[in-house]
Amino acid sequence: MLCTKQELLEYFEENDVKFVKLTFCDMLGRQRNISVLSSQLEDAFEHGVAIDSSAVTGVGGVDLKLKPVPSLLSDLPWRPHSGKAVSVFCNIFNDDCTPYACDPMSLLEAQVAKLAELGYTASVSTECEFYVFKDDGGNTPIPIDNGDYCSCAPFDKCENLRRDVILSLEDMGLKPISSHHERGCGQNEIDFERADPRSAARNFIMFKAAVKNVCALTGTRASFMPKPISTQPGSGLHFTVSLSGANASKASAAFAEGVMRRYKEITCFANPTVNSYKRIGKSYKIGYASDRSAAVRYFNDKEVQLRTPDSTCNPFTVLTLIFAAGREGIEKGYKLREKGNSGECLFNDFGQAIEFAKNSEWLHEIIPHKLDDVLNTMHEQCKAAQTLLTDEQFFEFYSDI
Repeated sequence: MLCTKQELLEYFEENDVKFVKLTFCDMLGRQRNISVLSSQLEDAFEHGVAIDSSAVTGVGGVDLKLKPVPSLLSDLPWRPHSGKAVSVFCNIFNDDCTPYACDPMSLLEAQVAKLAELGYTASVSTECEFYVFKDDGGNTPIPIDNGDYCSCAPFDKCENLRRDVILSLEDMGLKPISSHHERGCGQNEIDFERADPRSAARNFIMFKAAVKNVCALTGTRASFMPKPISTQPGSGLHFTVSLSGANASKASAAFAEGVMRRYKEITCFANPTVNSYKRIGKSYKIGYASDRSAAVRYFNDKEVQLRTPDSTCNPFTVLTLIFAAGREGIEKGYKLREKGNSGECLFNDFGQAIEFAKNSEWLHEIIPHKLDDVLNTMHEQCKAAQTLLTDEQFFEFYSDI
């Protein structure tokens, strides 16, 4: 792992890196980047690279800058190897190079640091589901195969594609551990081993990029929509959080309860599209179980799994809120509720989730700046998407997901 500016610059020279994609996420989880020549990186470390603040959801009229984080380098194996291009995730700063208060990655780092003050470190693993469709130039989602759960070739026509994705991920320095065909026609899952929270969030963003680029090269089309086809299973993004430290089992139980008590406030960020609610609907309740039937699983006396988030979210923001809620549970010594499915249902639509978030004092404490602007932006997108009725219309509207 490259940890210093000098190590990063040496890597660029030794590996003929010509272009650097300075990468970041907006508050809605969309990957953004600015490409610079590798010769400009030293200046980027010192002074940052200016971006138009309109690229960050809910922000306007503010001068912002990107500064690279050396440990968050990823090679881009689908790009040319001579004069190669790489991605480096960046923190967002104000024009005077002070930290930007609404930078999702910085918000997550702050929550992880507060958890460390209590004597706990955390790791996060992810399970990511997605669909692969034929790319016929139209907007009708046609699955690439008719396989089902753990199908094998020739029924599973995604085996080679998953192989190419996993090899690309390894070339990028990421660590997938397993893959398989999921229940839906053309649906797949790739799981990652544990990483620190910031790296886990970055890994997911780069994973989506790898899948989409590999599919583009093979004449197919990937979608991370939560429910691209109404008659097929939805696609989720499962986060499993593990705590280490003194009395980790007791702390993990309190962490789980803290998350459940704030779950409704987190929902609009974990499920930030109208299409998200076609997946979760009334399928999940805010309870805890050791099986797959509840929004939260708690098992092995130390692992907390969140099952309702989907891949349209910003993982930095969602993990920020998960860790803030879990830390509250530890600090207040919450007792884990009884196992079972009893509890409130999640929201039936995106508008309800946004309105609930707008009235949350806790959310305004965790994301103190620009939260209302972000929520208003989400509300506008919600109103635009609510007019869509068919799978084809949703597929076109969410074509970049």
